[in-house]
Amino acid sequence: MLKKQLTDNLVSAIKTKNKESTNVIRLILAAIKDKEIALRSEDKNKEISEEIIFSILKNMIKQRNESIDLYKKGNRPELVDKEEKEIDIIQKFLPKQLDKNVVEDICKEIIQKLNAKDMSDMGKVMAEIKKHKSSSQIDMANAGSCVKIILSS
Repeated sequence: MLKKQLTDNLVSAIKTKNKESTNVIRLILAAIKDKEIALRSEDKNKEISEEIIFSILKNMIKQRNESIDLYKKGNRPELVDKEEKEIDIIQKFLPKQLDKNVVEDICKEIIQKLNAKDMSDMGKVMAEIKKHKSSSQIDMANAGSCVKIILSS
């Protein structure tokens, strides 16, 4: 399981004194632990799934990308580098993301399946993309822009 892999990598990072990896993996594990506690408050028997962990990791990457934008505007290249390194570490635990063309094909397929006509259908399309079997490998920002382009034309 991914959680076990994260724990093993944390131990390895601590042993090799890799401070950056240690800190980022600890943040990931803390976020997972928070989510597990939230899930248990809803249902005592509910376990955290790989999909939920992937969602947590994608959210962490999204937060760092937003920070990078702000740091670039604030002319803080050292902080941009730090955030980019953290993104690299987090991405090691995500499955390989699908090619942009494959994502576009999935978007077109779902739009056709739902018979979506215009931007008012975007929410339905994005919800369906999130349910897709490859959703953990789809960058939702790319998928969203792809759906916008297709529905706008």
